[in-house]
Amino acid sequence: MSYESKARLKARGILAALFCAGIALSACTPATTEIPMTGSSNPSDPATVKAQVEELKQALTDLHAFKVETQQAIGPQTWVDKGTRNMDCRTSDGQDGVNYSILTQTPDAVDLEASVSVVRAFWESKGFTTRTETNPREPGLIRLYANENGGHLLSYFANIKGSGLEMNSACVAGDQTAIYKELDRQEASASPSPSTK
Repeated sequence: MSYESKARLKARGILAALFCAGIALSACTPATTEIPMTGSSNPSDPATVKAQVEELKQALTDLHAFKVETQQAIGPQTWVDKGTRNMDCRTSDGQDGVNYSILTQTPDAVDLEASVSVVRAFWESKGFTTRTETNPREPGLIRLYANENGGHLLSYFANIKGSGLEMNSACVAGDQTAIYKELDRQEASASPSPSTK
């Protein structure tokens, strides 16, 4: 065996020994102990969850006000709310959370290009970034999308059959399951109980 081959084998042996020593030493490193979360920093703490639910309710109130402002900017159409629902979301810094989504529509005719232009100008004046999409397979349909960093996602669509708005509120960071449970609890306690005779 040549001197070069012996040197390579020796180097491989040293590297293997160092690798094994590193693994052995990492097993001896004391485990870090985590301090349990207490108080308001605990995402499942009842007080924290109640505060998050209040923040979510305020986000819905703000969203409804913004929806009405957008509808008024479009014109005098009669709008019909098609539903409000909760959705899972992510905040701008990547945290899981919850928001509201609402859909409202009008069958009343609108000037397609003018209404999209008005909505775009209004949303951009509020700090949103917008983009418009058309599809040659859907002539007469214009979609306007907008988003805000860490907040609302909005869309407005218009065609000859009317128009609609789909709007998401700001995302409230928190434990989704805990927030949903607290929302359900509050809604159940707010509902009048059936009277018994």
